[in-house]
Amino acid sequence: MTDLIPMSEAMTFDLIMRQSEILAQSTIIPSAYRRKAADIVAAGLAGRAYGWDVMTSMRQFHVIEGTASLRPESMLGLVRQAGHSVTVEVQPDGAVAHGTRADTGDEHSASFTMADAEAAGLAGKKNWKQYRDAMLTWRAVAKLCRVLFPDVVLGAGYVPEELGAEVTPEGELVEAEVVDDDLIPIAEAKHAVLDAVGGNVDQAKDIWADTFGDGTPTRSAIATLLEGVTSAAPADK
Repeated sequence: MTDLIPMSEAMTFDLIMRQSEILAQSTIIPSAYRRKAADIVAAGLAGRAYGWDVMTSMRQFHVIEGTASLRPESMLGLVRQAGHSVTVEVQPDGAVAHGTRADTGDEHSASFTMADAEAAGLAGKKNWKQYRDAMLTWRAVAKLCRVLFPDVVLGAGYVPEELGAEVTPEGELVEAEVVDDDLIPIAEAKHAVLDAVGGNVDQAKDIWADTFGDGTPTRSAIATLLEGVTSAAPADK
């Protein structure tokens, strides 16, 4: 069997660069990374420290206001993957995460209570009312990881919620609706095509059907279309 040859740093960076250009156009990646190839590269490089590929890095790793954060499930998974032990105890007034290091035997416990949630302005949020135990658990886990396992989380021991982001009960970032600045109202786009063909309605309809069909026009696509129509028009003699 042929042994796999490790990729060099330069080859890895080149691969991530090429992947980012394609992934940035995808609609199934987290909205924070759409059309942002440079951010995908940054996430991919950061994720290498945890052994992740680019797709995994985008799902698990986020930078909010310049501070790195991880999903709490990712923190817990990384800690246990490293051989350490973490258990969580949910109590009437909060959650306590207990941890033990496999290498040194050091132990630590971290708690997050509803009083802490009240003080942080979280208790009134919908997720905290509906999924109290889960939300308390992940905050306690994050506190524990920062203190007992900093070598595992590598400076990204904050969950997105601690940095002001909205999250799901699983600790995932709630994606905000992305407003595409390139979109153009259909009526405006059709008028632009009609003007470009000198008011010829039938020609404008044919061009629209061939170019967009039932799709959504964008300003960049309209600009390209108009440029093509203009260049194809016979010059005045």
